[in-house]
Amino acid sequence: MKSSLSDSKSALGRSGFTLIEVILAMGLIGLLLGGVYSIANGALQLGTSMNKSRITETRLTNFTTAWRDYLENLPPNIRFGCGLQKVKRGAGGNLLIEGGQVPFIWTQHVRLADAVEFAVVRGKETGSLQLNVRHLKRLEKPNTFDAYEDIAELPLLEGLKEFRWDFYDPEKKRWFTTWDPDKRPAPPLFMRLHFQFTKDPRPYEFTYWIANDLSPSGTPQPQDPATQKS
Repeated sequence: MKSSLSDSKSALGRSGFTLIEVILAMGLIGLLLGGVYSIANGALQLGTSMNKSRITETRLTNFTTAWRDYLENLPPNIRFGCGLQKVKRGAGGNLLIEGGQVPFIWTQHVRLADAVEFAVVRGKETGSLQLNVRHLKRLEKPNTFDAYEDIAELPLLEGLKEFRWDFYDPEKKRWFTTWDPDKRPAPPLFMRLHFQFTKDPRPYEFTYWIANDLSPSGTPQPQDPATQKS
């Protein structure tokens, strides 16, 4: 009888877990949970990154489409000038277009603008460059410092490392980084944008044709001289 009781107690003792076994089991469970968490976290980060990339690509597509529609429909009576003032490091100067239709409209009152300026400025919070569009209204009594007042201002591209323009002169068959309307009354035939974001190593470049009726020779729409450099 006593032997049977002892055997039962020994069997019960052997059926339990030792402290080392419990610790090993908890460690294994921790490793499994850590692996699951790492996989889930990686999937979440990948999804976030893909979502940000899609948003960036959509913004760039809308940006380039708006530029193309605007430049290809400019009337022949505009005044086009760029890079005539001091610029920020990494920037190519401000582009001022006087006359013509108003681009990048987000409220009705900007339709009253007489001119539009694309300004490369440095963000106060981030310190990076950004491209802003300013809608301008001509002053009733222009002064020696400025002929316009701001109606509204909107950032188009933010977080930029650099942003530059190039302009193609069809008479000289060259690209220029500035465009003086006093020396070249007719707008350029092509405008090329170069820019790069601080968090994206890829450089972006887009070339736009400016309405062919603004070409000095009045020739049909030419081919993009992408291989020619200033």
